[in-house]
Amino acid sequence: MYGPWAQVLGAEYERLRGPMKHVLDEYGGTNPAEFFAVATEAFFEKPRQLRKKHPALYEQLKAWYQQDPAQWKPK
Repeated sequence: MYGPWAQVLGAEYERLRGPMKHVLDEYGGTNPAEFFAVATEAFFEKPRQLRKKHPALYEQLKAWYQQDPAQWKPK
C-alpha cells in the first residue's frame, strides 16, 4: 500500500508546485505535511472537484479515510 500512496501523493505534490490553477490550495506546495493537510481539506470540502481533477489522489485518500465524501448528499 505504501508504494502507490507515496507515488500518487509525491506526484500530486510536485504538480501542485507547478504554475497552474488547482483544486488544492497552493499553500500545500510549501512542504509534504502541508500538502497532506490541504489534500485532506479538499477531500472533505470539495470532494467532487478533487475526484474530477485528481482522481488518483482522491482514490488514495478514499482508501486512507475509508470514506467516499463525493457520494454524500450536498448540504
